[in-house]
Amino acid sequence: MADNNGYRFRFATTMTALHYLASALSIGGAELAAGRTILHLPLRDLLIFTATANLSIASLNLSLMLNSVGFYQVAKLLIIPFVCLVENLWLKRVFSSLAIFSIILVVIGVAIVTVTDLSGGGSLLGVGIAALSVASSGMQQIFVRTMQQQHGLAAHELLANTAPLQGVTLLAVGPFLDRHVSGSWVSDYSWTPPAATVLFLSCACAILVNLSQFACLGRFSAVSFQVLGHMKTVCVLLGGWLFMGDHITPKQLAGMALAVSGMMLYGLSTLPKSEGRKTKLNTTNKTKQG
Repeated sequence: MADNNGYRFRFATTMTALHYLASALSIGGAELAAGRTILHLPLRDLLIFTATANLSIASLNLSLMLNSVGFYQVAKLLIIPFVCLVENLWLKRVFSSLAIFSIILVVIGVAIVTVTDLSGGGSLLGVGIAALSVASSGMQQIFVRTMQQQHGLAAHELLANTAPLQGVTLLAVGPFLDRHVSGSWVSDYSWTPPAATVLFLSCACAILVNLSQFACLGRFSAVSFQVLGHMKTVCVLLGGWLFMGDHITPKQLAGMALAVSGMMLYGLSTLPKSEGRKTKLNTTNKTKQG
C-alpha cells in the first residue's frame, strides 16, 4: 500500500529509461500497424543526440545529489541564457531588445518562485556537474529542432529514432546511478499491483509528454520552449494551491506575476514584423473611419 510519500519509486534514471522504451514501442507499433516506414536518422547524428540527451539526464540527477536544491534550481535557470547564446552564435539568431528584456523577467520571476536558498555548490565537482547539465540540456533541445529540419523528420519520427537507443543505454546505467542517488537498488523495490499500475500510467503519460516536447521544439525555438515551459512551474504551484491546499506566499505570487508578464512580452517580441505593421495599419484605418 502507498503511504503519505506515495509508492516511493525513487529511481529517476531507470524510470526515464522505461519512459523512452514505452515511447519507442508505442510509436513503432503504431507505425507498423499503419504500414508506414519511418525515415532513419544517420548513425552519427543518432549517437550525438543520444549521448547529449543521456548526459543531460544523468548530469541533472547528479547535480541534484551533489548540490543544494537552490543551486540546482539556479543552474536549471541558466539553461535559458545558454540556449540564447548558442542560438545567436551557431544559428545566427538575433534577439530584439524586447525579447532579451522579457527573458530576463522570466528568469527573475521563476527564480523568485523556485529558488529556496542561495548556497553554493557542494564542491568543485558539483559545480562542474551543474555546468555540464546546463550545456547538455540546452544542446539536446537545440538538436531536437535542428535535426528535424536537417533531415526532414516529423516529431514522432525523430522520437522513434532516438527513444530506443536512449531507453536501452539509460536502462544499462540507470540502476547504478540511481543506487548512488537514492541509496538503494531498483531490484530491491517492493512491487505491488497498485505501484505497477501507477508506473504504467506514468509511462503512458510520458509518451504524450515526449511527443509534445519534440513537436514544440520542432515548431518553435529552444529559447521559446524554455521560456514558455516555465509556465508549467506556475501552473503546478497554482494547482497545488487550488486543489491540494498548498500555501503560496506573497513573494511567490509576485514572482509568478513577473514570470507570466515576461512570457507575454516574449510572445509579443516574437510576432512577425509584418503582423505588427498590419495591426498598426488596422488601428490607423479604424481611427480614420471613426
